[in-house]
Amino acid sequence: MALPNQPRADLADPQPLELNQPHTPRARIALVQRLCEIVSWPETRLPTYERQLAADILVDLLRTSSIELRMRCARGLMRVQDAPKALLRYLARDEIGVAQPLLENGVGFDDSDLIATARAGTSGHWLAIAKRRGLGEPVTDALLQTSDTAAIEAVLRNQTARLSTQGVDLVVAKSRQSPTLPPLLVPRTELKPTQALVLFWWASFEVRLQILRRFAVDRQVLISELGEVFKLAAAEGWSDADTRKTLQVIERRQRNRAAATQSPYKSLEGALAAAEGGLDRGLIHEIAHLAGVKPTTAAQIFADAGGEAIGVFCKSVGLKRPLMIALWKALRRPNGDPDSTDNSLGRTCYVFDTLATAKAQTVLRYWNWSFTADAAGIEQSTYGNDVLELSLARRNAALLFSRNG
Repeated sequence: MALPNQPRADLADPQPLELNQPHTPRARIALVQRLCEIVSWPETRLPTYERQLAADILVDLLRTSSIELRMRCARGLMRVQDAPKALLRYLARDEIGVAQPLLENGVGFDDSDLIATARAGTSGHWLAIAKRRGLGEPVTDALLQTSDTAAIEAVLRNQTARLSTQGVDLVVAKSRQSPTLPPLLVPRTELKPTQALVLFWWASFEVRLQILRRFAVDRQVLISELGEVFKLAAAEGWSDADTRKTLQVIERRQRNRAAATQSPYKSLEGALAAAEGGLDRGLIHEIAHLAGVKPTTAAQIFADAGGEAIGVFCKSVGLKRPLMIALWKALRRPNGDPDSTDNSLGRTCYVFDTLATAKAQTVLRYWNWSFTADAAGIEQSTYGNDVLELSLARRNAALLFSRNG
């Protein structure tokens, strides 16, 4: 007989309950599978409101379903033009194994779906969207605004995608710290000359050559067609500042003849001869005035890391090759073989030798135009809508002077 309060023998050591077979919610799986099939039916087979009802139910079920079921549903929706938006966006933001095929090839997305997914997604989602055919400017803007280098590269490689001017500005700014971007950006048809000639300052030698070959053009048509305007402006004594600045970009002459008559050196060659012992700030300013550019422009050119900008400058002002090399030495630039492109002097000489004077002048005019006095102090930390309110020259200077690209 058991003593009081003594546990019964059959309850003293209970055994844990174990299932002989794992529980499989077969009805739930069948329900999800069937609903996935239904929402993927052609438009002619299922009324829109029934597809929407099935999708609303399915979203709740998929939240706790396996990745295999979610992948199956995503694959089925790829070909549905009027795919229910809530379900489409839910799967588009799922882990990338589920979302990738749908984002790359799904036909049911509109721009707002893709932009919302880009803003809520991760790098994998950005890459998948960037590979879609026919991306419009609003979507590429959203992808470029992520500042993710891999996503930007994918957009630039996508030849069916279109880039806005603002989007190209974003890439130009980003390319300052991402050397893989300039080679992909330069071939793009959306790249404008002003943007390319800002990009020039931090591009590699090969990319710089591409920029010069594509965007260094002569101005023969403009010079010819605006001949009468030059005469009118001269008759007015060049009194209108905006007209004078604009015509300076186009005119045939590069050197400043008026400055030469007032200079103690009498000519640009005379100033360069005086620079053999070295260049100081005052002499750089004198060379700039004689060359018809702002001192800020000359300083930027002479400090160019690669040196190719010096070749552009010397060719545009009509210097001979020995004088260009003399200027190079006066600037205390590294020595090298001028006939080989394996050194900075040789690369600069190659640019000088292969670039026509008129085309070099166009490049120099663009640079000088961008270095306006009020633009030199601009600091832009971002390139959003505000940058579009700037004048073209000021926007380029903002891109150039910012250190936050």
